[in-house]
Amino acid sequence: MQETTTLTFEQTVAVEPTAVYRAITNGAALREWLCTTSQVATRVGGRIYLWWQQGYWTTGEFLELVPGEKVVFSWQGRLETAVSKVTITLKSTNDGTKLNLIHADLPAGDGAAEMRQGIKDGWAAGLANLKAVLETGLDKRLYDQSFLGILIAGLVTAEQATDLGIDAKGGVRINGTMAETGAAKAGLQGEDIIVDMGGNPTFDFPTLQAALRPYRPGDNIKVTYYRVGERKQTVMTLGTRPVPDVPATPEALAGALASLYAELDDRLDEVIEGATEAEADYRPDEDSWNAKELLAHLITVERGVQMQAATQLSDGVLDGFPNNPRAWVSSVTAVYPTLAEMVALWKRTEAESVALLANLPDEIATRKGTYHNIATSFLSGLPQHTQDHITEIGNLLQTARSLS
Repeated sequence: MQETTTLTFEQTVAVEPTAVYRAITNGAALREWLCTTSQVATRVGGRIYLWWQQGYWTTGEFLELVPGEKVVFSWQGRLETAVSKVTITLKSTNDGTKLNLIHADLPAGDGAAEMRQGIKDGWAAGLANLKAVLETGLDKRLYDQSFLGILIAGLVTAEQATDLGIDAKGGVRINGTMAETGAAKAGLQGEDIIVDMGGNPTFDFPTLQAALRPYRPGDNIKVTYYRVGERKQTVMTLGTRPVPDVPATPEALAGALASLYAELDDRLDEVIEGATEAEADYRPDEDSWNAKELLAHLITVERGVQMQAATQLSDGVLDGFPNNPRAWVSSVTAVYPTLAEMVALWKRTEAESVALLANLPDEIATRKGTYHNIATSFLSGLPQHTQDHITEIGNLLQTARSLS
């Protein structure tokens, strides 16, 4: 019989045991602190599947479930030949909950040392993040890691890179940068395509994140990118992700978003004032969007974020985000063909987002990780993305007028 060993961990969390129990048995909640993707059926004999973007995964089944007290499940990770067992017990304390985790039946011996160390490091980081997410809402995987400050527009495929004359497998196209961040100070601009960071190709989101992983805030990293077909390089000083000021209640959150949208709408009304349909239909080339299509893009992105929030409210999970499919944008402009109709639809879509936040159940605000994720989705990157495209709409209309 193979010799086995056990890893033991403790963590105190300043919330009730029921909240900790949910965090370790709910698929959506597991993503908030432990893994990248999860699929669970929370019943004895039900499956549990966890996947990390670094490439590791584990699968098993729930063996014992005592709500608020105990969770036991089997565990067999990628390239692991033996099945191990995880036992988590929860005890109420004056300060919240004391969690004990025992990962038993792990292979002993030097041949499994690397595997055991990976599991040990994973649980240590995960439990520290569980505490942070439940107590503050802040995911340490985001707020402790190096931060670029770029606003991502989408991915450039290998085929598109070839068409653009880019010598790379693909890249990450950006909309712009956040003010006072390393990306802004390094001179990156909207429409730049990042193809390498620190000597590591960045042709999709996982490779971009992997390239950043060895670096800490304050480190310098060489960035290779293309601007209008020209290969360029710059050195960026990495920072930390700014912590947004999230209102404490859904009502206040909705009010904050309404104020942001009012400012953006004033700017939109200003840039489209007097625009003709011909000007709104102008595109510099066949691969570019016109003003109406840019508004349709803003609408589809807003709807996507609404769907993400709705999925979190229903304890579900949503894999991925639509990467600007032309068919979706075209479906919107086909039904709302005039500029006035597109603007009206955009403002109604904004109003739907505000109403969604206003109608969040009060209990969601107590789930700090979920509430923080929903709030920051609307308050942080989304308004900057909108502002960038409003500026682009204004530039397009000005160019169209100059050519008429």
